[in-house]
Amino acid sequence: MQSIQRWFTETTGGLPRAFWHLWTVTLINRLGSFVVIYMTLYLSVVRDLSPGVIGILLGAQGAGAIVGTQVSGALTDRWGRRKTLLLANVLSIAVLIALAFVSQVWLIGVLLAALGGTMNMARPAFSAMIADLIPAARRIQAYTLNYWAINLGFSGAALLAGLVAGWNFQLIFFINAAAITVSTVIIWFKIPETRPADAVVPDTPRAAERSRGSLRIIARDRVFLAFVGLTFLPAFLMSSMEALLPLQVTGSGLTEQQYSWIIATNGIIIVVGQLFIPKLVDGRSRTRVLALASVFWAVGVGATGIASSVPVFMLTVLVWTIGEMLQTPANSATIADLAPADMRGRYQATFSLSWQAASLTAPALGGLGLQYLGSGWWLIAFVVGIAAAVGNLAAGPSRDRRLAVMYAAEKADKAEKAMQEDHASKDAEPADQAGRVEKIDTPTEVSVDAEEPAVTAESILRPRAFDDTGEIEAVRA
Repeated sequence: MQSIQRWFTETTGGLPRAFWHLWTVTLINRLGSFVVIYMTLYLSVVRDLSPGVIGILLGAQGAGAIVGTQVSGALTDRWGRRKTLLLANVLSIAVLIALAFVSQVWLIGVLLAALGGTMNMARPAFSAMIADLIPAARRIQAYTLNYWAINLGFSGAALLAGLVAGWNFQLIFFINAAAITVSTVIIWFKIPETRPADAVVPDTPRAAERSRGSLRIIARDRVFLAFVGLTFLPAFLMSSMEALLPLQVTGSGLTEQQYSWIIATNGIIIVVGQLFIPKLVDGRSRTRVLALASVFWAVGVGATGIASSVPVFMLTVLVWTIGEMLQTPANSATIADLAPADMRGRYQATFSLSWQAASLTAPALGGLGLQYLGSGWWLIAFVVGIAAAVGNLAAGPSRDRRLAVMYAAEKADKAEKAMQEDHASKDAEPADQAGRVEKIDTPTEVSVDAEEPAVTAESILRPRAFDDTGEIEAVRA
């Protein structure tokens, strides 16, 4: 019993209170995420639309998500993380309520595009907040706990949404809006702005220069862009499952209630097993972890095409869920480590393109593929997963070397600041001949971030040159 308590303390301890407020926001939002879970069935059962039309409508939601994340990336860095989160939540509430009352297909498409934009505006700001609050050494722990909250809420939402949808499908929109309203209140009263104090100040010449040059900086970072491209492949599989698994399950003769049991398996497995992931992957190559995760994605999603009963569907969900558990915290921590402090919002927004592009393409292609290829579509999904595994193994060495450079720079900056603090302390308290300490009238004040020095785009990218592989050479200016 003591060993379990010690493990839980090590897994959850050492994080600031602001992080746990963010964690609570995540839990509430996901517990109320009925629309994400049941939108496909709503369009199929209530609106009686074909798989092809459903795919196009959900693709519109993905298109909106792309616009929303890119706008949010700039707002997060220049306007602030907290303000961006609040704006995204208020807009999402309005769109959800509107969706509950429309029936025209074109208007549903417009509102789904808007919903994709507003809901995904929160992602860069939220991820940047965690990176601001948590030092690099604890980010895997923090992102694991946040992902645990996502799935703790998701598993409850999957079960509750089935009951609500069976009673009145319109309620899923109101409950989702109510959950976001509660999280907005928590953000307003409990979560401070976390943007680093030495980040670019808005409306200054340096801010304008950084804004104009941000795309150039990101475009030069080929190691980062390769990682974004590889992340698209498992994201494509995840988006395919979100859109097509309900159709595959109900097309096999199973009910919507049975689908809720099947999809709840994903959340339950993550709730039970996610907290063990940090210990399992500790000290192991992230490249190999990501490659193994892609293999699990390939096998689990590919086997969906041969499932026809609840237990077999649950088994396929178990397999791809293991891939999800391995992949997500490693992805989040890697992007947080690669992103300079004053560009975290825009790096997170660019990284989100992998997921938003998947949300745009997977429902449309998957809907048409399922309609015309049948089970052959799931074979294509298997090939996509294997391609992701091979790609991660090929790109891993350059990415690992790049991260080693970033970690070395952070250590050097931390050591330099510690030395400055030590010298300032000695200068501020000179000892007299009798060994007494005389306090000087005007002590030198040095601001030191004891947890994590701010590594900015200027301090990391500009002092180093990119070589022909896209890596950053460790050359000090």
